Amino acid sequence: MNHRQIKLVRRIYIIFCIFLGILTPLYCWYRYPDFNPITQPLSHFGVIDPTWLLWNSTLVILAIGVFLNAYTSLRYYFKKRRYRYPLKILLIFSSLFLFLTGTIPMDYELYHKAPAFLFFFSYNLFVFLFGLFRSLKYFRRGIFSMFVGLSMLASLLFLLPFPSYGVFEIVYFALILIWNIYFLFTRLKEEGMKSDKKGLLKFF
Repeated sequence: MNHRQIKLVRRIYIIFCIFLGILTPLYCWYRYPDFNPITQPLSHFGVIDPTWLLWNSTLVILAIGVFLNAYTSLRYYFKKRRYRYPLKILLIFSSLFLFLTGTIPMDYELYHKAPAFLFFFSYNLFVFLFGLFRSLKYFRRGIFSMFVGLSMLASLLFLLPFPSYGVFEIVYFALILIWNIYFLFTRLKEEGMKSDKKGLLKFF
């Protein structure tokens, strides 16, 4: 496969991940209508019979998608190594932590909660720093990522009024999807404007 074909497959995979990230929680909730995010975390889908395989597989697939969506663009957006390398390290670790969260069921308590917490922290920091570093040169382009990063941090406030962290996870998960959708289509638009191809293929 040449570079263009690899990029096409990568973009299709990322778009697939976005749809999977939207539809899987809805389908799991449909299969288990008694789920209550106020008293149960989303990880509960990963330990019950109707949804455990789909939920855990989705987290693993999303871990790869989250990594691909940003890693291949770091050199495109950040020419200076002092900006690119910290983001690269944060992204690698956050993707690894999400992968471990999907492969270690909630039944294992600390072994599940530790990578889940580290993912929330590291990915939150990655998104915020991504926006901060971009804003140093293009303020308006970086402010959105900074806003999403701060919103991720503010979502921790949902842990205060509720006995479970399910509501927090839903808000955080939604912010991840919003940022990845925005980031993907911004990159498609920027590259499409530079392409000499016509039609939809210019965006891939």
